[in-house]
Amino acid sequence: MTVEQRVRKVMANHADVSKLTVNDELKALGLDSLDLVEVSMEIEEEFGIQFEMEDIAQFNTLGDVLRIIESKIK
Repeated sequence: MTVEQRVRKVMANHADVSKLTVNDELKALGLDSLDLVEVSMEIEEEFGIQFEMEDIAQFNTLGDVLRIIESKIK
């Protein structure tokens, strides 16, 4: 499973991500700041990584989330 597939699986617990592209804003899914914190915690667990609050503040698009994850797992 790719990084993107794993992230989509986590996010699917909070919103319909079936039509989400890497350039779409997460706000379009109806995710609020609390949802993003919950998603980030689940992603941390999924990948065994730790986000800083600055990382979470940069979660504007799916592409942003993927870029930050990939920088932490390398």
